[in-house]
Amino acid sequence: MVSGIWLPIVTPFKDGQVDTDALQRLAERYLSQEISGFVALGTTGEAALLDHYERLKVLRSLFEVIGTRLTVVVGIGGMNTRDMVQEIRELDRWDIGGYLVSAPAYVCPDQDGIRWHFDEVARATERPVILYDVPHRTGVSIDTNTVERLAEHANIVAIKACVPATFEKLCQLPISVLCGNDDAYLDCLIAGGSGGILTSAHLFADVLAEIHERVLSARTDDAAAFFEALKPVIKLLFSAPNPSGVKAALALDGVIGSETRLPVMEASATLKEQLRIALDACFRQLAIVA
Repeated sequence: MVSGIWLPIVTPFKDGQVDTDALQRLAERYLSQEISGFVALGTTGEAALLDHYERLKVLRSLFEVIGTRLTVVVGIGGMNTRDMVQEIRELDRWDIGGYLVSAPAYVCPDQDGIRWHFDEVARATERPVILYDVPHRTGVSIDTNTVERLAEHANIVAIKACVPATFEKLCQLPISVLCGNDDAYLDCLIAGGSGGILTSAHLFADVLAEIHERVLSARTDDAAAFFEALKPVIKLLFSAPNPSGVKAALALDGVIGSETRLPVMEASATLKEQLRIALDACFRQLAIVA
């Protein structure tokens, strides 16, 4: 079972280049927090804006710090199934814990095409595969019936679900369900989800893990009180294209810079100030409900 909080780690930049020093400092920071593993080169990592060599640079930098201490799952996306399969085969030489794979973007295949796509992915590797259902980016949804069929593959072990309306049905299938929408995290857990791949884990990894524990121990009201404290910050994080919000929040304490890669714009001065105020209020509220 794939469970717990997974960190979709950002890719820091400095003067337009991948800032490996900042990336390694960031990874080291989370090794002592309540996360189950890292997701590298995902949406939050701006992977679609990195070239092949930058992607490898990110992975090398992460493995130098993380080693075997925590699992690293790698995001795989794009339009062409064959290209995605080829990337998986190349990366399989690394000590990777698995792959987070989206449906093909833009081309909008039907469900038969989506099944073919993930059949090819599953056959390309023996490592675990996490389905990524993110229709607002790919243009297509992975139907629950399709997920049920794909779960017959021994190495398709989980789904990152970004459509709250599907949580309940997905949680009835023999597959782990990880929430991909930060603002719907509690709803996913209550429906039976096993954790989340959440941008806000950069700020609240331990709190998100505590919310999960409280749901598991039937203390849903306590979990809801914690989650309510996070909501204003989560709303601000996604008020600008991801990951500009979370990078701005991390930059407040100097962990990384707030630079993003165009055309994703850096957070505005207004958003940075709003985040500073909201984070201060959030941590005060968490101290009260703890």
